Amino acid sequence: MIPLGAIHFSPAEVAMILAIVVAGAIVFALPATLTLAWIGHRRADRHPGAAAFWYWLAGTGLSLATTGLAAQQDLGWWAVPLGWVPTLLVAALLNPRWPRRRARLGATTTGQQRER
Repeated sequence: MIPLGAIHFSPAEVAMILAIVVAGAIVFALPATLTLAWIGHRRADRHPGAAAFWYWLAGTGLSLATTGLAAQQDLGWWAVPLGWVPTLLVAALLNPRWPRRRARLGATTTGQQRER
């Protein structure tokens, strides 16, 4: 039977649809956000895993917001790669020089003096 009236969703159905859409958007954002997470891992002096997680989280927020703004402009599926642009630009700007300079023997990177 074909419904002829308005479709009504319960709050649980709306929450499920929203969760599926957000999960799909996060998956579509992975090419840009994983790049930014790698940059965070490389930039970290201590706790590179935590830094990578926070960079990934920030990149995901930026990418989802940009994708949402592009989708409101009726760009269709082009909104997904356009959402990657700001995140990839941030990754390019934050990319540390490669290879890193090596410290002199005996020099400390934390700024603390060695005990003698």
